[in-house]
Amino acid sequence: MLAPPIFHLTGHYATTSPLPEYNALEARQEKILAQLAELKKQVSTLSGFLKQTNQVAAINKSVTNQAVNINLIINVNPKRPPYFISALQKLWEDTDIKVQTYVHSSLNKEGSFIYQSTTSSPKNNIINLSLIWKDVEDLQLISGLHSYYITGETNFLRYISRLINSHNYENSDCVEKLNTIDLILDLCHSLYFEESSKKKQEILSLIADKLNINWSNKKKLDIADIAAWSAIKQIFPNKYPPKLNKWFEACEKIFI
Repeated sequence: MLAPPIFHLTGHYATTSPLPEYNALEARQEKILAQLAELKKQVSTLSGFLKQTNQVAAINKSVTNQAVNINLIINVNPKRPPYFISALQKLWEDTDIKVQTYVHSSLNKEGSFIYQSTTSSPKNNIINLSLIWKDVEDLQLISGLHSYYITGETNFLRYISRLINSHNYENSDCVEKLNTIDLILDLCHSLYFEESSKKKQEILSLIADKLNINWSNKKKLDIADIAAWSAIKQIFPNKYPPKLNKWFEACEKIFI
């Protein structure tokens, strides 16, 4: 009797080529594994970047939250009194603006405006402001670098708001509010260089439309209100739109 045949794994069947479907599946798996490896690499890189960014943000936050003690020098024309100074002194309760006035040789006498006079202060932020009455076209903030100037009240307000983190309007999460403040500041700046009385009134009407003039005790004033109030006192003491009456009277009460 013949013995049954014996089949070995190393025989014919072991050397048979894999099916095409198997090759396709294997290629697909290798591709997926490669993609996963690349994704892991990208996630690792992003994680490292975010960690570094958070460290930088923490450092910046600690720096910006530090108390400010700075000396500033401005040239001011007596014909355009810096009313905004008294407004800042009243509005920024955590900041003391100490003012000292001087007269440049281009003038015979100094200008006048109302401001708080202080010598010592318990407040966190101190701004020592030297105000020089001078025959200039517009307010000039003297930069320490080669005595370059930052000109205009509104630009000074932008600059000084950025010095103190708690008063920097650019930190607002509301983009619409940020854009509105910037627009009002730009419009106020343009008032000083517009020669046409009609055009000035048109610009003032635009400012009035953008201001939150529906006054209430809960309204929080900002540098846009200061800029508009100061411009009106300088240029339109008795000619501003009637709809600004309540707002202007409230500003007068708070800022002076």
